Amino acid sequence: MVDVKSGKTLGSRNENMACITASTMKTVTSSAALELLGADYTFNTPVYLEGEIQGSTLNGDIVIEGVGDPTLGSVYFKDNLDIVNEIVEFLKKQGIKEIAGKVRVDQSRYYYPAYNGDWCADDLAWDFGMGVHALNYCDNRMRLVFDGSGDGTIRNAHFEPNVPGVDIVNRMRPGYKDDVGVLLEYAHPAIVLTGTAADTTYIFDVSNPTPEALLIDSLAHSLARENIKLAGGNKGKGNQRWLLLTHKSPVMTDIITSLLERSDNMFTEALLRAIAANSHREPIDSEGVAVIDSLFNARGVDASGKFQYDGSGLARNNKAPVRFFADMLTYMADRRFGTKQLRLVDLMPRLGVNAKIGDWMRESSLSTHIAVKSGSMRDVQCYVGYYPADEPQYAWAVLVNNWHGSRPNLKNMIDLLLINIFDPER
Repeated sequence: MVDVKSGKTLGSRNENMACITASTMKTVTSSAALELLGADYTFNTPVYLEGEIQGSTLNGDIVIEGVGDPTLGSVYFKDNLDIVNEIVEFLKKQGIKEIAGKVRVDQSRYYYPAYNGDWCADDLAWDFGMGVHALNYCDNRMRLVFDGSGDGTIRNAHFEPNVPGVDIVNRMRPGYKDDVGVLLEYAHPAIVLTGTAADTTYIFDVSNPTPEALLIDSLAHSLARENIKLAGGNKGKGNQRWLLLTHKSPVMTDIITSLLERSDNMFTEALLRAIAANSHREPIDSEGVAVIDSLFNARGVDASGKFQYDGSGLARNNKAPVRFFADMLTYMADRRFGTKQLRLVDLMPRLGVNAKIGDWMRESSLSTHIAVKSGSMRDVQCYVGYYPADEPQYAWAVLVNNWHGSRPNLKNMIDLLLINIFDPER
């Protein structure tokens, strides 16, 4: 724990031991995004028409250029205009009633594959292991529904929404135990089912490896509903391109607030790639991390003890000492950004409001007054934050790896630790 005004360490244990960070790493990427991209930064996705307009017909294609915006079609930003509706309305304003070509997505800004090479293969199929593409849509997530059976077969298997080109491959073996595994076959692409299934209906939220296909399909259906014909011919490629519209994402502070509260890996990886691209580097994780390290070292925050391989903390080889988090949070404590002059602490979840550790804090006077970001995975439970949340006096970090006992008991112990530190007169 550090006094953010004086920088003095008030208490520590194993402060220089590098520990697996899990999602507390999101505070590092978010802080760098505020510093380097800015609080009012938006992802600007251009939509072009290629070809010529003759009367009410576009003799060409619609081309959407992916710029890494993680929020396109996101359920977490329903008030932001959906890019599909936006395209349809702009076409109507142009008087276009027929498109002789097709809808194309330009993914050239980001390299293949979309996921981080240090992530576990078992994570990639799930809705926390989505890759970040140049073009992301609907949170790169879909729902897998199927009926299992003891003989290894499946029935009524489908995705919601349907994503053209993504298959469901059954590799389950006979057996009635409820032990379904889900893997992603990325290049095919397909969701592969393994293990055994009970005789029941299964509903899983899984990763969509081709969000551009869902966007193209969604736009085609929206055009049809508005009686705009999409012929699908080879008309536009190579023709003159002109801008139809530029879709703007929510501002950076809104994106960070959402990703920190929900601990969204895909959103955070999008920020890491944007940090690299904004620094005129290749838009890959390692370049983004190099920029972050240079930033904090230049600001007097020693990043030499931090081992960062992604932006979100999903990579298990991410490690950092509590000393790094304490120093970084201390540096960020009074930094204000953007037109609203927001700080990192203003964007973080609060215990008792939209975050929880154990069962003791809600009965304490500290409830709602501690800003916190959690991180967890197998054998890892971590928290970093500020107290008080309104006007931070202290920056703190607790990183626990490889403990004995139950996770709920550990969380209660961390609750009691914070209560004993910040509310000793309770």
